[in-house]
Amino acid sequence: MKRNQALDRNQIVIVCLFVICLLLTLVIFYVSNHAEQTNSGTKSIVTSKDLVEVYAFLEQDEALRDILDGRAEEEPFSYNDYRDFLEEIHVWDAVAFEQLPGWDASGKKKLTYEMLLRSRDLVAELFEMSSFKESETLSEESNASMDHPTDDRKTVDEHTTVRVLLLQEKQALRENVYFSANGPYTITWEDRQTEKKKNKVTNARQLKLDLGESAKIASKDGELYLTDEKGDRISLGYRGTFLITHQENGFVLINEVEIEDYLYGVVQSEMPAYFETEALKAQAVCARTYIVSQLMQDHYPQYDADVDDSVNYQVYNKAAPDERVLAAVDATKGMIITKNDTPIHAYFFSTSHGITSGREIWGLSDLDYLMPVCGNKNSQTVDLSEEEAFRTYIREVNEDDYDRSAVYYRWKSYIDLSARLDEMHSLLYKIDEMRPDCVIIKNTLGEEIPATELSHWKQPSRLQVLERSPSGAVLRLQIVFSEGTVELSNESFIRQIVGLWVDTMQDKDGNFVSAGELLPSVYFYVQPIKDGIVLFGGGFGHGIGMSQYGADGMAKEGADMKQILNFYYQNVELSKIYANDTSKEQVRN
Repeated sequence: MKRNQALDRNQIVIVCLFVICLLLTLVIFYVSNHAEQTNSGTKSIVTSKDLVEVYAFLEQDEALRDILDGRAEEEPFSYNDYRDFLEEIHVWDAVAFEQLPGWDASGKKKLTYEMLLRSRDLVAELFEMSSFKESETLSEESNASMDHPTDDRKTVDEHTTVRVLLLQEKQALRENVYFSANGPYTITWEDRQTEKKKNKVTNARQLKLDLGESAKIASKDGELYLTDEKGDRISLGYRGTFLITHQENGFVLINEVEIEDYLYGVVQSEMPAYFETEALKAQAVCARTYIVSQLMQDHYPQYDADVDDSVNYQVYNKAAPDERVLAAVDATKGMIITKNDTPIHAYFFSTSHGITSGREIWGLSDLDYLMPVCGNKNSQTVDLSEEEAFRTYIREVNEDDYDRSAVYYRWKSYIDLSARLDEMHSLLYKIDEMRPDCVIIKNTLGEEIPATELSHWKQPSRLQVLERSPSGAVLRLQIVFSEGTVELSNESFIRQIVGLWVDTMQDKDGNFVSAGELLPSVYFYVQPIKDGIVLFGGGFGHGIGMSQYGADGMAKEGADMKQILNFYYQNVELSKIYANDTSKEQVRN
């Protein structure tokens, strides 16, 4: 009997201990979970209402609410819920969200507000459409912001500074910045200042900048350099100053440089230094015209920058300045191309196929100085809008063409339509999201359907040109699938999509060359062959305005800068815009 009583007491003790342990576990779980939720600030758990507010920059509130339909405004989101949302707006496959520090790979935890903001910033950068902008200078997406300079213009003189956002792998934010100079340099931030010796490497994180705080780096007698962690230089020298700003997800780096020094870094990055002097001078005038126009816009207000250093605007500081380039910039100091006292859109590109495109390719109806021109002195422009006319033309080589020496004057590309299907689907999603007018998707019954259904489609079977411009550019391309068709328009988008399928590329002499990310141009025709498809094409770039190889060809035949500019831009003036010289003259032969 006593033994049984002792047994009962032991059992009671064990049960009590079990209950206590269970209660402690629940308390620890609650405290841990609460700490996790509150760690990022006052707003910890994300709701449907938060998503609509944070993604308001998309200006698609109604569409967002449709996606979130059925969820209460205050219902918490898990990471899996958020992934579903990102897939609905077609950005999950485009951004490496799972690589964000703190991302819950299991997807089961409640989404934190801090992670929502960090991932939103990546989406915002994606929706700036930098990947959709023209590979040479500008695409149609850029034109909207360049229609006409505003009346509230900046006064431009030779000391006007250009604020250039320096990108890293197409991204504005950098995890870290290491820098040095080839002379003594100064770092200034808030009320502090420090001096550094020549070639001394500084890590931006050592400055301990607060969020939103900036540091300015200047070298009075030298140039600034970006370096790696070991101190080895990874950039050319930069004139002017660096401005480094600490943001939530990294650092933003801006090079503030006077306009003529900026052009030193642009002209050789955009045109080979071995080109003829008059061609280099024409390029300098075009580049100066372009940046003056950009200074009247507001392209990167979030970073207080005028342009970036990539093909989105003008390529900057990617090739060391040559003496001939510096001389060309100096010889044209202050010169820009204007019409009615306004800087023109001085578009330029690499190579024409013998005829440039006019304003019709981008629908620039009011820019009458951009007209198609035949790229030689002996011929007139011809209408290449009919398929057979273009095929006949592009198969020929005109020895009088100014561009004839360029590698991409004529080219041939072999296409593999089975390649990179996931990337094709993803890219078509994004194009449809941003520019639905450029994508028409139909099923086999001829009914228009949403882009979301493309994920079930297999590889396309053929390509068909539906419409050409008078200069031969493909304006509308049909991609045929067994499940239906996709009609794609916009020069930049066509080059991106078809570029995914390029297997091999040959230049005008039959040499195999690098295919690159984009198709060289939209001046091509489609030829089915036994084992696939071949594109026969010509030119490199969008084809509007001045051909750089054409300018060099003209200069080789004796044309000067004014003659080159007059050839590619009609009825314009050459103006000197700096305060000490505001003269103007007609650009005439």
